[in-house]
Amino acid sequence: MMGIVKINILVAIVMFLLSLAIFQKLIKHRPLKNIVQRHHRQLDKRYTDALSASNRWLQFYYHQREISQIIPQILYYLEANPALETIDDAIAYIDNQTASSETYQNNLNAFRNYVKQFNTILLSTADEQGQPSSRQISFVTLNDAPNIWYFGTDPEAPKVSELDLGRAAIYTLPTSEGLGITSNRLKVYRTQYSFSDVAAAYQAQVPGYMESLSKAEKEREIIFAIELESARIDSRLQNKEITFIK
Repeated sequence: MMGIVKINILVAIVMFLLSLAIFQKLIKHRPLKNIVQRHHRQLDKRYTDALSASNRWLQFYYHQREISQIIPQILYYLEANPALETIDDAIAYIDNQTASSETYQNNLNAFRNYVKQFNTILLSTADEQGQPSSRQISFVTLNDAPNIWYFGTDPEAPKVSELDLGRAAIYTLPTSEGLGITSNRLKVYRTQYSFSDVAAAYQAQVPGYMESLSKAEKEREIIFAIELESARIDSRLQNKEITFIK
């Protein structure tokens, strides 16, 4: 009898593991994939208000700077380092610290995955009189630098003169999960690229964009780069800022 019980237990375990493996395969395909996505949308709809309300408390501003991510460090250094007498001293000390290569690489990989969810941004610029304007543009990334975004524009477009001034900020429209990227610490500049240099990236990353331009428009396009010095990632469950090492 004990032998039969052991065999039954072993068979049950094997069947459970086999069922779990099959379920994990099926969940990536329809119709189970649709069922899971619908369930996630229902949860989002049910708890969006609560999550948004709690998310507001994740932000803490000091002298117009959001410092929620470094509050534990501020408290630690003020306690551990007698030379740091004020919050400003602690923040300056933290800003001067170089993050470990491992931590930075992890942040870079995470940011790379965030960027893959977007191919359009709202780009805000200002003219010489300080008059702001915004427009939606499509962008691509090249090589292995997720913080440098490229976009093309007609050289006669009004925004070119504003872009040359270098006053800009970017904002991505939130995804269905509430994820968004913003930055006003960036550089905007003309590159030496022609449209043919970024055509493959547009074909892969922005479906339909290549077909929207005529041959003459492609030949006339000039390519600008947006180089993010830092970027803020916001979602319903997190607020974090990544600074990119030059």
